Amino acid sequence: MKVTLLGTSGAEGWPGLFCRCDACGKARKLRGKNLRTRSSALIDNVLKIDFPPDTLHHVIQYDLDLRCLTALLFTHAHDDHFSGPELQYLSDYFVPSPIQNPLPIYGPIDVIARLESGLDLSRTPITLTTLQPWQPAIVGGYRVTPILAQHDPTQTCFNYIIEDQEGVALLYASDTGWYEEPTWRFLSRYQLDGVVVECAKGPCEGGYMAHMCIPEVIRFRQKLIDMGCFHPDSPLVTTHFSHLGGLMHDELEALLSPHSIQTGYDGMTFSIPSEDHPTL
Repeated sequence: MKVTLLGTSGAEGWPGLFCRCDACGKARKLRGKNLRTRSSALIDNVLKIDFPPDTLHHVIQYDLDLRCLTALLFTHAHDDHFSGPELQYLSDYFVPSPIQNPLPIYGPIDVIARLESGLDLSRTPITLTTLQPWQPAIVGGYRVTPILAQHDPTQTCFNYIIEDQEGVALLYASDTGWYEEPTWRFLSRYQLDGVVVECAKGPCEGGYMAHMCIPEVIRFRQKLIDMGCFHPDSPLVTTHFSHLGGLMHDELEALLSPHSIQTGYDGMTFSIPSEDHPTL
């Protein structure tokens, strides 16, 4: 399974749209891996996770052809992950050669409801499927199991276990705070070959509990290992960083690398499993 991180920032991007903080100023100056767009990922170039406001930038930057997608999978309906109105550009108003094969879209109930009310479904070639927590579904050729994130009590927010046809399993965990016990118990049934997990708060422990910080990510990895569902040599990669954490990419690496945690960045691609990261 190939995983591409198209974007790795929090809601406002990095540098933030209207921000002049020191972290945003440094990112503007240093550029490179310090520039981060809104979070999204691509599995094997065919399964897209989330559709943020920066999707057109991702298409241009990485030469993507979204017509090649087998499915679009939403985690939740926050605006930095859900730019639903952009999907109107699938319609025959905007595509000279009408699309014959509808794009299958999956997500929690809040996402599907917003799409149903916000798009002209008679002119937009999509299909909509509501996913239920804990219940696996076949999504674009993958076995996808939604698990409950600890993120926003006003809506359903999912993280996902994504398994390919060879049984390789990825946990995609953005956005979330520390899981509640039912989620941990459910995860203990699986053998994970790779993890992508958010690290929105950087070094800042405590406070806003809907996201995780570096110490929590370190504990998150260790808990997965202790539960027996994650091999210590398998890749755990961070995403969804906020400029409010204040650390540049190399500073994040310096704190995370000693704990065998990789610092994600826009355009990062990695495969699971690999010779260096065996399955359980």
